Amino acid sequence: MDSSGSQEKKSIPRFASFKPPPAPPPKADRPSDRRSHEPAHRDEKSKHHSRHRSHRDRSRSRERRRERKEHRPTQRDAEQRDVESTREPTRAPKPIVRGGEDGVSDLYVIDRKGDKYNLIYGTLHRYNVPLYHRVGRGNVLGLPTSYRIDRDTAEGDALILKTGISRTDAKRIKSKSVFAGLAKQRTKLLRVRKDPLLDAAVEASKDFLPLDASASRRRKGTPEDIATEDERYAYRSIHGKAKPEDDIPSDLEAVSDTDSSDGRLRVDPDEEIKSRNAELLRDVERNQTDIETWLRLIEHQELLLRGSERDSRALTAAERKSLADIKLSLYEKALKKVGDSPFKDVLLLGLLEEGAKLWDTKKLSSQWQAVLKANSQFISLWIKYLDFRQTEFLDFTYERCFNTYLECLKLNKLGPGGPGKGHVQIYLFLRLTCFIREAGFTEHAAGLWQAILETVFFRPDDLSIEKDQETLPAFLDFWESEVARIGELGAKGWRSGQNALLEPKTFAPQFKVDLRSIFASWTVCERERISNSQLPGRSLDETDEDDPYRVVIASDLREVLPLVWDVDSADLLIDSFIYYCQLPPLKSPENLESTSRWAGDNFLRNELMSNREMTMDDFLQNQTDGAEPSAISPLSFPHANFIQTAETLFADQEAWFSSLRSWTKTTMYSRSDINPDWARRTLRLLVEANPRNDDLAEYALAVELACNSKEARKYAKSLLKKRSSNLRLYNSYALIESRSGNHTAAEHVWTTTLSMSKTFSDHDRVDCALLWQSWIWESLNARNIAQASHLLLSIPQNSVDLKAVPGAFSETMFSATSLLKAQNSLSEAQESALVTRKARIFVACTDCLALLAYLTHSFDMAKALEAYSRAIDSLSTLPERFYSFRTFTTELLHQARAKLIYYHVRTSSLYKPSQIRSLLTESISLFPHNTIFLSLFAWNESRFRIEERVREVVRGVTSETKQRTSHDRTTAQQIPITSHLFSIYTELVRPVYAGSTLHSVRAAFEKAIGDPAHLPHTGAGALTNGTSTTSTARSSLTLWKLYILFELSRNEINRAKEVLYRAIRACPWSKELVMLAFTHLRADVVRERYKDSPRKGEGMDFDELRRVYNVLVEKELRIHVDIEEQLDRLAARRLEDAAMSLGPIQMPDDAESEDERMQL
Repeated sequence: MDSSGSQEKKSIPRFASFKPPPAPPPKADRPSDRRSHEPAHRDEKSKHHSRHRSHRDRSRSRERRRERKEHRPTQRDAEQRDVESTREPTRAPKPIVRGGEDGVSDLYVIDRKGDKYNLIYGTLHRYNVPLYHRVGRGNVLGLPTSYRIDRDTAEGDALILKTGISRTDAKRIKSKSVFAGLAKQRTKLLRVRKDPLLDAAVEASKDFLPLDASASRRRKGTPEDIATEDERYAYRSIHGKAKPEDDIPSDLEAVSDTDSSDGRLRVDPDEEIKSRNAELLRDVERNQTDIETWLRLIEHQELLLRGSERDSRALTAAERKSLADIKLSLYEKALKKVGDSPFKDVLLLGLLEEGAKLWDTKKLSSQWQAVLKANSQFISLWIKYLDFRQTEFLDFTYERCFNTYLECLKLNKLGPGGPGKGHVQIYLFLRLTCFIREAGFTEHAAGLWQAILETVFFRPDDLSIEKDQETLPAFLDFWESEVARIGELGAKGWRSGQNALLEPKTFAPQFKVDLRSIFASWTVCERERISNSQLPGRSLDETDEDDPYRVVIASDLREVLPLVWDVDSADLLIDSFIYYCQLPPLKSPENLESTSRWAGDNFLRNELMSNREMTMDDFLQNQTDGAEPSAISPLSFPHANFIQTAETLFADQEAWFSSLRSWTKTTMYSRSDINPDWARRTLRLLVEANPRNDDLAEYALAVELACNSKEARKYAKSLLKKRSSNLRLYNSYALIESRSGNHTAAEHVWTTTLSMSKTFSDHDRVDCALLWQSWIWESLNARNIAQASHLLLSIPQNSVDLKAVPGAFSETMFSATSLLKAQNSLSEAQESALVTRKARIFVACTDCLALLAYLTHSFDMAKALEAYSRAIDSLSTLPERFYSFRTFTTELLHQARAKLIYYHVRTSSLYKPSQIRSLLTESISLFPHNTIFLSLFAWNESRFRIEERVREVVRGVTSETKQRTSHDRTTAQQIPITSHLFSIYTELVRPVYAGSTLHSVRAAFEKAIGDPAHLPHTGAGALTNGTSTTSTARSSLTLWKLYILFELSRNEINRAKEVLYRAIRACPWSKELVMLAFTHLRADVVRERYKDSPRKGEGMDFDELRRVYNVLVEKELRIHVDIEEQLDRLAARRLEDAAMSLGPIQMPDDAESEDERMQL
């Protein structure tokens, strides 16, 4: 039907009303869109097309509209055009540009006066702008082709010019900006639409109640409604371009948050946030000297800026700067009010943190200097200043940063005494030695550790630390005698006086620099010398190289040693040495707080940097391509962050988590900066110097086993001769025999030790629970249920008859009497361990009780879990002063429970996945960074292909923020690097169907780095949870290296180079990061490695590599083989060759022209 035909045709009757429709307006007054009054059955697609006309159609001049009226097509042509418009999009007619009177070409317009409306409105008068088309894909006439208009980051009518924009990146940014726009949309407030009174009366008279009012309204559409709908999209509307609206049900209507037309109060979704801000302001006025009140107000400003509707997106750059400016002013006000508070440093740190987001490097550096000069008594400021100096690329040099470390050590030594002073001193020394090693001076770092350990643990009795005028010269004499030092072959300690003289070593380099391939040959030479520089050399060593840093002399130790050797905690010094050796931390109730903080320190945990030959396959070890997630073992995550126990130190790597597996793979074949033989020999001497430290002795045996199982058995026997009543060492020896394949010898050790323990005191005999626990689990892992049951029933007798042990397939009968005796015996030992605060013994007894219930109730997990629940409840009754013991023991209990859960899931099909999930979620909520719980949770969920649960848990773990308090401000606990690595790991192993893409992996990397400029806009709320965390892993060498290797594994060469440059800027002290340019991104390496596969980008050429080499020189990092002169000669030769290739040059006639000569 033709809607514009004869008016004699009657309109179709509508169910809403039988009144005749109002007379249509004259044709001259109708909107140009004549399809607006077509019947409902016409094609909806054409109607939609007419509503969304282009900007060109709306901005045509009146003169052209008059011309179009004069040549109006016939009705038949209009119908034909309507049909064709549904088939193909409407094409805008070519613009008609009329030239001036001077007769110039109509292809362009000359305007010599400009647009006067620029001064009036601040922009062009759009109706005076002729129609035009943009060409050139963003290029600007008159500028180099590398400059383009970046339309993705433009705001308003402003144009932003950028250089080096790739099409791929532009598309990626554009797609992100689309989703970012969705996140910026405000939440619409809706209310029920009021019905007219007439319709309400009609509805009331009906004999039924309609269930869907919206459907009836859709049927009751009136012509007025249609006209209103058309006016909304009219091309001449004064409201401008029509905007897409939300699909709001007809029962509801949108209401503005300022709408008060009905007399009601205005709706403000941010009312609660604003009220909270006003309350905090009042609190500040009442308590102007309370720092905690100021901090609460400052932290609330971000929520105030976001509002209740925008907490799911990342802040823009402008919003971040605005927020930083607000916080900065509040910090300044707070500092004026609090005066000389002892906790003033918290506000100063916040001031500098926010200022870093607004100030340039020069101003930030001057502000740091001013703050330190006025508040030099705060060591927390000096430590943060260390972070600033070590990570500031422009001002960083090795010597300057090293001197800053010395200033911090001197300040802390001269400061007032306190419970945390010794911890800070050891932390600073640990960071200093890690910094020295990562800059390439490994010999100096190892020498400092040898010196501090010799003076603290092996100092002669007649020398005292207080008399440093006597002790220091004596030690330097010992050092310059060049006898064997701690960790070296034949060393027995300074006080023994029987250290052997080492034979001079001879080092003859096998590789030399070849100018034909200078960087390739230099890389091999440099690597060879790095591998030979793990320990300080001797002056008598024979070598062809002239390296002044190879030998550590007395002056290298004199300025550092007196600042550190008066430590008040020898155990903490041992813990820090373990960190330096990149071994898993040895946790205990006494050092739980410090090790937890150090575990999250980006400057300490960089184990991956030691493995110079590492690839992404090493990170994703024990996996095969195309493997299902359920087939990936939870034990394959290569990084450990849990409490070390005998079960993990001597673990069967096929059955449970191993503490030392990654360290063993990294240090073997001398691929690491850490010499494993030096580390284990040092631990041996430390065990000898600390005879009461059972944790250290057990740990040293595990390291021996990781290095050499034969040597481990010999060392265990020699250690037991000196500590014949130490049951923990007997248990370690039995586990060493079991891991070496000598299961019969291991059972003999357990049996003999249990029988022998009857003569021990009650205090020592309670340690037998460790032996029972280890032996029972060895039986369960061997699927020998009968032997495990027999061992549990033998606990009351504290002895086992090996001849009476039933076979593996025998059935054990549990009598009520024997069962009760075993329960009572274990319960008594459990209570005794709790009273004497033996955490590991308490957990071993609980574990045995759980296994007893598990086996006697036909593998019923519910019965076994009751034992762990009772133990946790008993710990909760301890007084608050035992907080560290309670926390440490509770985590051990959860680890023991997780082991039983893992065993049950692997060996039985009778379990509820929801119960397993609930148990692991409980453990994660208490200890979110424990990799045992995280790995098991991800493994359990991967078998059911519900991956979002894993993402949700990991997101919470890596987004956790801890409020800064006034009690611990020096080395605040951060999110451990292991948690960030686990987030990346789960994205890498997640299958594609579960949402894993290159972008999701990159998002995990960028979130860990925490650089706002590179955080993805898509899903920003998922990344940040609406909060901004200041503790990021931006200074983690491990993370940057893994990011580079990931891009290389995906053949993204250009991206890998970009990440490398970012890494060098963020971590300018790391030589290994710079070396990646020569070992992984060199042009010939890239061509050889990716010759048969497509890649994006090419490797680094000579000029790029030379610039990277200059970074090593400028930052004063260690270079074993100096090729700077060779590079200069090669560069000059390349310049000459380039000039010759251009052909003969016609010299100017004026030979005296200096300018011409310089141009040549």
